[in-house]
Amino acid sequence: MRGPRTLFATHYQELTQLEKHLPRLRNFSVAVKEWNDDIVFVRRVVPGPADRSYGIQVARLAGLPISVIDRAKTILVRLESDDSSVTLPTPAPTARPKKKITVEPVDDSQLNLL
Repeated sequence: MRGPRTLFATHYQELTQLEKHLPRLRNFSVAVKEWNDDIVFVRRVVPGPADRSYGIQVARLAGLPISVIDRAKTILVRLESDDSSVTLPTPAPTARPKKKITVEPVDDSQLNLL
């Protein structure tokens, strides 16, 4: 069995380590140009894994709220400094849906004909 010929993954850096253990595996990434805190994908595939994660910049490009981007930056700074004291807000203990949701059974009588 030959195995898969191509595997695409994003934000899964652990996969890049497989190249050390599997002789047929090769890492490639999309080239990126950085300017200040922005990135531009230059539409060129280059050998090797990405030099770092661009998740925050991609989130900004995708239009996530600035509050989410800023919180991600704060967490990233702490993680990169080996500060494990990142605290996340706890949900309210009485959080319940405002409306009861019921799921009606599906009428699959037409499927019985097949």
